[in-house]
Formats: sequence, structure tokens, C-alpha cells
Amino acid sequence: MNFLYSLSVIVGTFSVSTFTAYCICLYNDCPFVNPKMKHAIRVERIYDLVKNVPSLLLQSVGMMYLVSNNIIPYGQHTWLESYRAMSLYCLLTEANYYTYHRFIHRYYYVQIHKMHHENVIVYPFDTFHLTQLDNIALVVSLGLPLVFIQMSMVEHFLILYMYITSAYLSHSELFWKHHSIHHRLLNCNFCILFPVFDILFGTYR
Repeated sequence: MNFLYSLSVIVGTFSVSTFTAYCICLYNDCPFVNPKMKHAIRVERIYDLVKNVPSLLLQSVGMMYLVSNNIIPYGQHTWLESYRAMSLYCLLTEANYYTYHRFIHRYYYVQIHKMHHENVIVYPFDTFHLTQLDNIALVVSLGLPLVFIQMSMVEHFLILYMYITSAYLSHSELFWKHHSIHHRLLNCNFCILFPVFDILFGTYR
């Protein structure tokens, strides 16, 4: 049951988020893929995604399976408890990823993270153009908070849906610019969605 739950949550949320982000871009006349990308590079990127995304999903399912015992029945939390759990989840996720992201930029950028920055001007299609270590860091950042926080299935779906959809949209300037600025300047805006630690440590631009 835990494995089936993990598989359905990860694959289902990823699929719905991808579809949502694509529809939002389509509605707002914002290209999902760089229209100036050469055909050969586009084919190469699609091939990379075909290899990369299943690996990312499999790692996510494994991580989710490890922490799935902390998923509680829907309705066990009050509205206030749900808000507290989801807020704490976001805080821990941002702390995890900020620490990794800033460290990797400072010490192992060329070896590990440069691949994701091949495009200075980014589009949602570029979101999961990542190395395996970047994949693992993202999976751990999103999964590790559940070791410390109990969440219901609905709360977990909503938080993952928000993060994955926003990950796509942050690789554009449709609603906010902090991640596109990160791709241009490199040494700032290391958080995923909420720039709490960028503001605290003076790396917000």
C-alpha cells in the first residue's frame, strides 16, 4: 500500500503539475519551450528528459516510500494544524535546498550544476535539465521534511503540486522573476519558491 501510494502521488502530481504549467503558459501566450532553440538541441534535450525524468520520478517514489508512514488520514488535522504543517514543510524544504544550492554554486558549480545553467534565458522546458546529483538534492529537499512533519494525503498532494508547478513557472518571468534573475547573475536567489533564506542571508536580488 505504501509503495502504491508513493507511486500514485509522485507520478500523478508530476503529471498534473506539468499539464497545469503548460496550460498556464498557453493561456498567457508564454512559450513553454524556447522558440529560438535549434532543432538539434531540442531533440537532444527531449532525449535527455526521456532518460532523466523517469530516474527523477523513481528516486522520488523511493524517498516518498521511506517517509510515507508520516502520512496521516485526511481530516485528522484542523485547518490551523494543516496551515502549520504545510508552512513548516515549506520552511524546511527551502532550508534544505538553499543550503545545497548555495554550496554547489560555490564549490562544485562546473562539475555538477553548470548543466542546468546552459540557458541564461530560461523557459519551463528547462526546469528538469539537471545532473543526477541535482536530481537527488531536489528529491531529498522535498522529501526530507516529511521525516519531521505529519501531513495528510491531501496536504502532501497540494504542497507537491504547488512546488512542481511553480518550478516550471519560475523558469519564465510570467509571475515572478527571482529564479530567472538567478540564471542571469548566478550568485543570488538560491531558494526554490519562497526566498526566506535569501532574504535572511543577503542573497536576494
